[in-house]
Amino acid sequence: MTTAGRAPIAAPRTTHIARSADQRSPADRFAGLGTMVRLVLRRNRVRLIVWLVVLVGMYQYIVSYYKSVFPTQQSLDDFAKLSNTPGIRALTGLSPAANTMGGAVWTKGWMTVVLALAIGVMFLVTRSGRADEEAGRTELLRSRVLGVHAYSVASWLVNGGLCVAVGVFIALVSIGGSLDPAGTGAAGSLILGASVAGVGLVGLGVGAVAGQMSSTSRGANSLGSTVIIVFYVLRMIGDLGDGRLSWVSPIGWAQQMRPYSDNRWWPFLLLLALTAVLLTVASRLEARRDFGAGLVPERPGKAGAPTRYATPIGLALRLQRNPIIGWTIAIVLGGMLLGSVVQAMTNLLSDAGSGAEKLLRGTGVNALLSLLVSMIALVTIIFALQTTVSLRSDEASGIIEPQLAGAISRWRWSLQRLTIPTVWSTVLLALGGYLIGAVDGAALHDSSQGGRLAMAALAYWPAVMVFVGLAVLLWGYLPRLATPITWGVMAAMWFITMFGEVFRLPHWLLGNLPLSATPYQPLKPMAWTPLVVMILIAVALIWIGIDRFARRDIQTG
Repeated sequence: MTTAGRAPIAAPRTTHIARSADQRSPADRFAGLGTMVRLVLRRNRVRLIVWLVVLVGMYQYIVSYYKSVFPTQQSLDDFAKLSNTPGIRALTGLSPAANTMGGAVWTKGWMTVVLALAIGVMFLVTRSGRADEEAGRTELLRSRVLGVHAYSVASWLVNGGLCVAVGVFIALVSIGGSLDPAGTGAAGSLILGASVAGVGLVGLGVGAVAGQMSSTSRGANSLGSTVIIVFYVLRMIGDLGDGRLSWVSPIGWAQQMRPYSDNRWWPFLLLLALTAVLLTVASRLEARRDFGAGLVPERPGKAGAPTRYATPIGLALRLQRNPIIGWTIAIVLGGMLLGSVVQAMTNLLSDAGSGAEKLLRGTGVNALLSLLVSMIALVTIIFALQTTVSLRSDEASGIIEPQLAGAISRWRWSLQRLTIPTVWSTVLLALGGYLIGAVDGAALHDSSQGGRLAMAALAYWPAVMVFVGLAVLLWGYLPRLATPITWGVMAAMWFITMFGEVFRLPHWLLGNLPLSATPYQPLKPMAWTPLVVMILIAVALIWIGIDRFARRDIQTG
């Protein structure tokens, strides 16, 4: 029997043993990085621009406003005396050069900018990391030629670029505002910009690790926010004490860069080192953990759940209890701190002349109290919008579908969910206004202040509901864009309300915005007409938005 017609026997193929992510070459681990960078930029371009414009714009206003409020060295010296109080040190930190223009601006705006940047970047990192993995988008991307670290590193690069951009623009604004003391060049402004970027980069690292620790985006956001808040609290306790505990917090390290005074660069290296450590830990965890899982396993649920969880509002209260508790604590602390410095701030601003009058829209204690009440209203609006846009997040994640599969209409589901921002915003306004008045009234032995300012704060409830209505309208008609547009519109309205007169915008525009249309109490008398009009507008917006949601398809992802 011949073998001439037989096909040649193929050589046996070598069996390849799957390698872990740590054993892969760098080219394998980061394959597709450039494509992922473009994808992250494309998906987050609006958010990145909004964060940059809002943070830098807010800082620009603080610079221009303070230069008009404190035109003399004597006014800066008075400001430094006011700043050297426990309440101010705890809330914003104290610049060692508070009697200079740069130090005054730092004391006013630095803490707000760095906290907002750190938390914002943390949310952005979680969105491109844990949230996309939870939604299945990352698994789809990895079905192509994509390295295990490509998507994460792309997110870190893009959001790190946001931190650097914010720091650079803030440094440029500081230089343009001539904040550096004479003869020191631009060193203080550059240090200040670097400190902002450094804290933002630490927030990026915290978000990266939180996304690997938790198995859900909600858990990652909660964990990351908690860590940043702990950093802030440690810094607060340290500044109220001997300062040692401040060194435990990265925010305290950034403070120790001391712009416009000692101008230290070396604490910035600590911030960069911590960021590098956090990102290294995050990459190690990503390489070793199972896809879709977190380092901290989810706790098994109870065998039985309370019957209230079967209702939309009961489930929403359970899922949103952390934001509700957190914002309530923030209102309580803010109200007490603001009330404790009313008299000192009134004396300072009364000496500042016309610049202070522009901010307060008047003079005297009532003008300052009216401004503080409007600040409580702004915080309440942020809470109300956060709970309202959760309607879209529940739709995107698919949580809404099993609820609507039962005997519940979309109208009932929506209205029950909107009960939370509607009712709890009332509580926050009344609580914040009452605490400002009660703490200030205790110093004046006037027990009526609490109730008076609580009513003044409640006058902003219709304005809060207009923002809620706008968010519902966008959710109904533009569900995929509703969340970024809602926050963008809120930021724009706040910016116009606060800075409109500086940019000489038309009075008809400024007077018809929700916040500015609200009676400026207790400085000005109550006017019911604008409140009734805003309530009607809010009801109409909510009605139209829910009606549209009831008619359209559910859009997940």
